[in-house]
Amino acid sequence: MMQMQVSEWIAAMRRMGRVVTFRFDSSDIAAFGGRDLALGLVVTWIVGMGRYWDDDRARLLQHLGVGSVIYVFVLAAVLWLTVAAIKAGAPSYFRFLTFVTYTALPAIFYAIPVEKVFGMRTGNEINLAFLALVALWRLSLYGVFLSRVVRLGWMSPFVLLLPIGLIVTSLVQLNLHHVVFEIMGGLRDADRSVHDASYFILLLLTVLSLPVTAVCLIVWLIAAIGRIIRYFRKR
Repeated sequence: MMQMQVSEWIAAMRRMGRVVTFRFDSSDIAAFGGRDLALGLVVTWIVGMGRYWDDDRARLLQHLGVGSVIYVFVLAAVLWLTVAAIKAGAPSYFRFLTFVTYTALPAIFYAIPVEKVFGMRTGNEINLAFLALVALWRLSLYGVFLSRVVRLGWMSPFVLLLPIGLIVTSLVQLNLHHVVFEIMGGLRDADRSVHDASYFILLLLTVLSLPVTAVCLIVWLIAAIGRIIRYFRKR
C-alpha cells in the first residue's frame, strides 16, 4: 500500500516535470488527480513565500505564501471561464487549477536574493530579467495547453492574451506593492522596493496591452455569442 502511494506521488511529480518542460499532452492533463493538485498547491505555497521573503513592503499573507495560493484559484477560474464560454467539452475547472499550480514552479527564480548580492539597482535589473523569463515561460505553457489540450485552433492567441491583459490591468489598479503610482511621479531612494522594476514594466505593459485586450475581448464576445446562438438552435 505504501509503495503504491509513493509511486503515485512520483507519477504526479513526473507529470509536473512534463508540464514545466513543455512535454505534456492531453493524456497528462486527463490523468490529473488529487495528488497532482496537492503537489501543485505545495509548490505554489513554497514559491509564494520565496517570492516575498525579502520584501519589507509585502503583507503578512504574501510572506506566508497564502496570497499566491489564493491567487491561483482566482486565476484558474478566470482562465476556465474564458475557455468554457466558447468551447464545448472544455477541461474542468479542477484540471485548469491543477495546471496553473504546476506552472508556478518556474517562479522559483524570484526567490533568489539578487539585490542582497548586487545591490538594489543591479538587483532590480536582474529581477526584471527574471520577471520576463518567468512570464514568457508561463505564458508559453498556457499557449501550449490551449493548443494541445483545449484545441481552440485560430482562437488560441485571442483566448491566451485576453485574460492576461485583464489581469495585468487589475494588478496595476490594486497597486499591490504601493509603488506603481510613485513610479509615475518619480521614486525617492527611501521609497524603493525590490519589485520597482517589475511594476514599472507592469505599468508599461498595461498601456501597451489595452488595444490588444480590446481586440481580444471583441473576438471572444463574438465567439461566446455564437456559441449561445448555436446552443439554442439545437434545442
